Amino acid sequence: MTEVNKIARFVDLKACESIFSEHSTFVLRSPIYYQRMYETSGGSGGDKKEGRPDTAKGTAEFERWVVSCWTIIEGNEPTDKEWGIFKEDKRNIVAIVSTPSKVCEFLNRVLRTGQDSGLPFYPVEHRGGTYDKVDVGFNNIFSVVPFMKDEQFAEQNEYRFALKDGCDFHIDSFIFCGGIDYMEKCYVNPEMHKEVLAKLLSSVDNAIAGYGDFTGKKLGDVIANDNIFFRKIFGENV
Repeated sequence: MTEVNKIARFVDLKACESIFSEHSTFVLRSPIYYQRMYETSGGSGGDKKEGRPDTAKGTAEFERWVVSCWTIIEGNEPTDKEWGIFKEDKRNIVAIVSTPSKVCEFLNRVLRTGQDSGLPFYPVEHRGGTYDKVDVGFNNIFSVVPFMKDEQFAEQNEYRFALKDGCDFHIDSFIFCGGIDYMEKCYVNPEMHKEVLAKLLSSVDNAIAGYGDFTGKKLGDVIANDNIFFRKIFGENV
C-alpha cells in the first residue's frame, strides 16, 4: 500500500462547534448510524451498505464497530479539488489535517484500548478504504468489512480508524472529549461565508479562553489560516 502522509476530516459548522467544545472533541459512528442517515436523508447522505458491503461472493454483514472517516490528501493542506469532494456546500467547511499515526496514537491512548478501562473496544485498526469487491470470511470479517466502501464513494479517498466493540449491544455513536491532540492543523475554506466565519470564531474563542481539555492548549497554532477569519470579518489587512 502507498504510504499515507496526510489525512483530513472535512467538517461543517455544527461539527466544528461540537469539536471546539468541552463535551465533544472526537466522534466515532457505527454502520447503523450511516444506514439511518441514508434513510432519513432520502439517499443524499450516509450509506445504506455500510457494514453490509457487496463482496466477491455475495454480501457480508458485520456491524459491531465504530469508525472515524478521513480523506487522504495529496499535500500538507487540501487542494481546490479536495475541498470540493463534499459538494453540498463546500464553502462552509473546515479541514482538520493530521497523520494516521497521530490519530491512532491519540485514540489508543485516550480510550486505553487493550487495558482494563471499562470501555468495550479493541485496539484501533486503520488504513485506506477498499473500493473493490473482495472475499470476506469468518477469519477476516473485522479486518475487511469496516474498510469496504461502494465504488461510487471512491472520490472520497477515505482513510478510516475502526474500533471493534466487545459489548452485547450495538453502539450507535461514541462521542467523547479527549482533547485536540489528534489535530496537526485546522484549515478554514477561504471561500467560507462571512456569517459562518463569525459563528466559527465564537466557538474557537470559547475554546481559546481555556476550559476542560483545552486548558493550556494553543489553538492559534492549530488554526492554520486564522488571518483569513479576521480579514473577511473585519476587513483588516492582517
